Amino acid sequence: MQKVQLPLLNRTIDAYLYEAASDEKRPGILFLPDLTGIRDTTHKSAEILSNEGDYNVLIPDLYSGGSSLQKYCVQFLMSALVRNNEPTGNAPLAEFFEILDQFKEFENVDEHNIGVVGQCLTGGFVLHAAIRPEVKAPVVFHHSFGLKGSGIPRSCSSLIDKKVQGHFAYVDPMCPVWRVKQLETELQGNLEPHWYNLPHGIPHLFFNTEQGKHAFERMGNFFQEQLK
Repeated sequence: MQKVQLPLLNRTIDAYLYEAASDEKRPGILFLPDLTGIRDTTHKSAEILSNEGDYNVLIPDLYSGGSSLQKYCVQFLMSALVRNNEPTGNAPLAEFFEILDQFKEFENVDEHNIGVVGQCLTGGFVLHAAIRPEVKAPVVFHHSFGLKGSGIPRSCSSLIDKKVQGHFAYVDPMCPVWRVKQLETELQGNLEPHWYNLPHGIPHLFFNTEQGKHAFERMGNFFQEQLK
């Protein structure tokens, strides 16, 4: 693992890169943390994905570069465009795409085969990323923002024409069942939903509960299927 810096439009953030072992270009996975930031489980997940799948995995630290939990999250709370996961006027989404575009330019990353993992407040980013042709494997864990409807404007969900893997909790006030059901309807068969008797924060439980282990295994299988 190496620590790298990503110069964005408004700040430079830290990120952690787990490189594929192969000297050839290999698929990349952008692994976004949730509200709690990067944790030991995040690093362990990236390391296993990189080693077992021979992927380049990048974890961006969204609270670096002069930001903080309070500064970053206030954008979600104060802007209706952000809260509703709109495609324009949404500063956190625009910054996410800056990160994605820079990751695609890394020397050993196959820019045509990208996976994206988002969870909680970053889960909505995955739905927008799924519109892009190079994002072959979008994985969302209980998207908390995008408070209207399915979690993404219908004008955007109608553009998603690939499989999206989703992981959701049966009881989750941050991402209620009705939101997932509406997303499933809008994606017209392109959502692969998995349900768990777990609390919000499924990726934190990847390695210490049986259902968490199943979620991690399903995600890994999805990457193997979609990232050729």
